[in-house]
Amino acid sequence: MQFLSLAWFAVAAASALFAIRRVLPRPGAIRIVVLALLVAAVPLILFAWWGQYTVAGHRAYDEMDGLYPFGAGALGLLLTLAAALAAWLATRRRGSNLQSD
Repeated sequence: MQFLSLAWFAVAAASALFAIRRVLPRPGAIRIVVLALLVAAVPLILFAWWGQYTVAGHRAYDEMDGLYPFGAGALGLLLTLAAALAAWLATRRRGSNLQSD
């Protein structure tokens, strides 16, 4: 279970870095959307890490209550993947528009 959680954190960090590298240099509405998704994902991922890997988190969320931090981590991962996908689609579309001109 811990390996899966650590893998989720690694995938979330990688997709967040991908999204930031693709979108930050370019102005536009997609930049706001990607940054909003990442800003929403960061507290969820931090809460998941706190709930799963600290003593205080284990005390606060023991046994079946431990699903709350796990679910928050999964939602944070989905948000970062959505941000990476939006960034990739925006840069892909922008590239095809440039080629057609």
